[in-house]
Amino acid sequence: MGEEKPFQYYNKIRIPEEHGAYEGGACIWLIRREEDKTYIMFQKRAEKIQFGGFYDASAGGHIDEGEDALTAAIREAKEEIGLTITPDELQFVCEYATDRKLISVYLSDRTGKNDELILDKDEVESVEWIELQDLDMFIRARVKPPLRELLPHIPVLRYYIENYL
Repeated sequence: MGEEKPFQYYNKIRIPEEHGAYEGGACIWLIRREEDKTYIMFQKRAEKIQFGGFYDASAGGHIDEGEDALTAAIREAKEEIGLTITPDELQFVCEYATDRKLISVYLSDRTGKNDELILDKDEVESVEWIELQDLDMFIRARVKPPLRELLPHIPVLRYYIENYL
């Protein structure tokens, strides 16, 4: 295993700096449409890791030294679910802050793509596709606590998915 790299940090005006106020994070939410329904994929975290047994975004994690949020999101998708995503397949939606992280959120529409997922069993137990109309309740009940900080942004996320993806 290689040497661990520190997270990228952000100051209060979101400029990366060595010891800013927030750790950087990035996540991807995979979307697909089937007839008149829209689904979002969540991963169930492996039991032996932090927040094990809870659900999380489709893929995501910390920004490594020298990375930007987009690069980190693409890397995490490859590492956690074995999916190769290109920058042109991602659309930035928002950033949200937890108590110590500033997380960039990207969407990728996978409708009509034959994605073969290869789950990193050390991190991801399984995946589940949740209908968009059930997103609020699913987040309130089943996701890891830090991801619940996204709740105020759900109307924006839903509007963006319904009108721009």
